[in-house]
Amino acid sequence: QGIEFDYCCVHASYALHEAGYETIMVNCNPETVSTDYDTSDRLYFEPLTYEDVMDIVDVEQPDGVVVTLGGQTPLKLAHALQESGVTIMGTSPEAIDLAEDRERFDDLLSKLKIKRPAGHTVFTEEEALRVANEIGYPVLMRPSYVLGGQNMIIAFGDDDIQEYMKVIIAAGEAENPILIDKYLNGIEIEIDAITDGEDVLIPGILEHIERTGIHSGDSIAIYPAPHITKRMEEKIINHTKALCRGLGALGLVNIQYIVHGADLYVIEVNPRASRTVPYISKVTGVPMIDLATRVSFGEQLVDL
Repeated sequence: QGIEFDYCCVHASYALHEAGYETIMVNCNPETVSTDYDTSDRLYFEPLTYEDVMDIVDVEQPDGVVVTLGGQTPLKLAHALQESGVTIMGTSPEAIDLAEDRERFDDLLSKLKIKRPAGHTVFTEEEALRVANEIGYPVLMRPSYVLGGQNMIIAFGDDDIQEYMKVIIAAGEAENPILIDKYLNGIEIEIDAITDGEDVLIPGILEHIERTGIHSGDSIAIYPAPHITKRMEEKIINHTKALCRGLGALGLVNIQYIVHGADLYVIEVNPRASRTVPYISKVTGVPMIDLATRVSFGEQLVDL
């Protein structure tokens, strides 16, 4: 998809090649390096739909499929592929679902004693208005299971919510729940970590320049984070380790936080590669994709 996920897929292909695997790339974007003829052993120009990918699986019979490096689109295929008998390498579809499913994720946060902005899942305009008035304006509204930042707004009153719900229903996106959260204006922090299920490696902490709620694809981030105290850094590291283990993730995990006064809140956790992975890899010298790929295939961080 985007160039950041192209980078991740290419480096995974190289890492697997070094480990002695024959690699198969599926991508329908001809402008990417992953679709160069010498990046992988096999290349399929096909859309990332369940039917197209299953046709390739039937022909190639791969040992496994990696879905966590191409952004949100391949992540959506994880469940259907697993149900069709495909081995998903790295984080399981079950763990991916735990991060996406609002109520299950809230339960996990309660268990880990980690805060998140007050929020609920709604389907209708009536529910949206009730929830927004309960938690108090301003609120952040976004659909679930979409590419990050798509159709996200900050609502300051009932009018905004009524207008938003009309747009979402017209766009046919109301089948999936709408997420409504209390909007906290603090410092947004982003972390890319690698976990082998036990150990967690955190190459760096990024701080966003823009206010919270601006999508990371439209914002600028700084490394190392200039406004994070030593105490907050420790909190971020401890939360990240707890979330990686609690999710049962294997490989890359991207987490976005809000620092609000002395408190740390989780915005979301994505058990996949993110747009910041190539930058962090380059500036820290930590080959994140190589490590994440090898971990997905059963190696331990301590040995790497």
